[in-house]
Amino acid sequence: MSDRYSQRRRLARSRLTTLAALVAAAALGAAAFAFFTSGSGSDAEKKESGRQNSTQPPTFSAPPTQGTTQPTVLPKPKTVADGVPVGYPHTLNGAVSAAAHFYDTADLFDPTASQRQARITAAPGKAKELGDEALRLSMAARRDAGLTLVGESSTANYYALSSRAYRVDSATEDRVTVWILTDTELSVHGVAKSDTAVQTAVLTWSGGDWKFTGQEGRDDEPKPVVPESAQAVREGWRSLAYTK
Repeated sequence: MSDRYSQRRRLARSRLTTLAALVAAAALGAAAFAFFTSGSGSDAEKKESGRQNSTQPPTFSAPPTQGTTQPTVLPKPKTVADGVPVGYPHTLNGAVSAAAHFYDTADLFDPTASQRQARITAAPGKAKELGDEALRLSMAARRDAGLTLVGESSTANYYALSSRAYRVDSATEDRVTVWILTDTELSVHGVAKSDTAVQTAVLTWSGGDWKFTGQEGRDDEPKPVVPESAQAVREGWRSLAYTK
């Protein structure tokens, strides 16, 4: 396993551990999970509750179009649900943060984990569809790498993403489509290679949090570029960073 990948995985585990500890210390466990449990009440009531619980007012009037290497510092999640950071503010940057965190924690060489993670991040009514799709794609990735269809990631076999920049395609108060530019690192039997890819995330505000409704690419999806390069800035990519 490369040092860069090992360091990234250690940092990810550290962030998740810290988040979990903060939640426990503040006794916010029940409140943190309330937004994604399927309690009673109308959709309108849930939507209003999510707005009242948001720490910042919605800001969707002018999605940025200019590229920059100056990082946008994205808000951190409130807690961690089964290894997935969840709980983002009802803002444009909250939606971008959700997409970036979801991709960073995805375990793409573990079909069972991929399916579980996709269900956690899915919008209501989309859990089975996105979970099944994640399972299929994970198994296909393992097959294409010459691995058995079912298995887990290891120090020799892994496929990881690291979010570097973003572009907003469209944004309204309750629905955001964003492209995430990711560094990808693939290792099969200890032989690693790196690349850059573009992920498409369509998110909706539901039950007090940002959730995936789709992750499929489109015909107008931008081509990958080198993060923080002059070309990336010209094409509108904005570097990102996480709140520590």
